[in-house]
Amino acid sequence: MATKALKGVDEGVWNMFKAQAASRGVDMAEYLGIIVEEAQKQNAREWWNDLLSFIEAHKSSLTDSDVARMKAFRKRFRMRRNPDEIRP
Repeated sequence: MATKALKGVDEGVWNMFKAQAASRGVDMAEYLGIIVEEAQKQNAREWWNDLLSFIEAHKSSLTDSDVARMKAFRKRFRMRRNPDEIRP
């Protein structure tokens, strides 16, 4: 389905959009697709940055020995639950 018009777009903004598309040598539909892809990439970058900053701010208080004990417990529990199936 092709959209013929965008409602509520300021004429100055529309003219800038057309000029930017022309300066890049693409038609307006292709340029709009480029803009949408870039916005999605930016949103993904922001999401990852938010996640990494959260992880950095909330460091785990588990020590290496705590992690080793949890892995050993998990292994024993899995062996007890299904002794025929041992996974690494």
